[in-house]
Amino acid sequence: MAGRQLFVVTGASGGFGSAILRQINALFGDRAVIIACARNKSKLDEVITGFSAQVKHISVEFGEREGIKERCQAIFDLCAGDGFQSVYLYNNHGFGGDVSKLAQDFDDSTEIDDYFFLNLTSFQVLTSVFLKNFPGIPHTCVNISSLCAIVAFPSMSLYCTGKAARLMMYKCLAADNSDVKVLNYSPGPMLTTMTEAYHTDKMKNEETRGKFKKMKEENCWVDTDESAKKMLEIVKDNKFTSGEQIDFYDC
Repeated sequence: MAGRQLFVVTGASGGFGSAILRQINALFGDRAVIIACARNKSKLDEVITGFSAQVKHISVEFGEREGIKERCQAIFDLCAGDGFQSVYLYNNHGFGGDVSKLAQDFDDSTEIDDYFFLNLTSFQVLTSVFLKNFPGIPHTCVNISSLCAIVAFPSMSLYCTGKAARLMMYKCLAADNSDVKVLNYSPGPMLTTMTEAYHTDKMKNEETRGKFKKMKEENCWVDTDESAKKMLEIVKDNKFTSGEQIDFYDC
């Protein structure tokens, strides 16, 4: 991979997002240009201190319907006209949903629509806009997936449904376009802001809460940087079938 590479990372200041940034810098150094989509710029500045990679910041509200296509385009306008050997999208933004409810408790259509707009609709719009930019350059799309995309967990119905839909959407993307490399990567259970709520009383289902509580007590979390490094190496080595889901534990 000689030449400059462009990496677009959403949710870039969070636990796994910041790990992706660190590992891109470690693997590619000054050959990398990173567009970091993050709300918290001060937190992002702490993460990228000492980076040799070039990092451009943009704050994008993925949960707002009006103007979502234009806001996604603004991300790639940051590097319009720049030359790259290849470009990568790491679709990492999202929200875990209300774990105090079971599947049968969701009867507010606005709540449901808002959840899926942020976690699925904006995910697809961003992917589509990304593929329309940088013509003639190899594109790789990576969905930060989850075991929840293929296994149902009580109290996590919206999250599981959203992850399952994202997984199938990227499988279809791979089936529709052989010129695009597509990876669904499940990073393993990590201790992040999102999972902090899973082992507390906020999690309605006792069995699910107990599993996460045990993981916290036994410190069984996957290290975010180790998982991010594995993901980037999978993509760099290009030894995967486009559209498949690879779990951290598969490596």
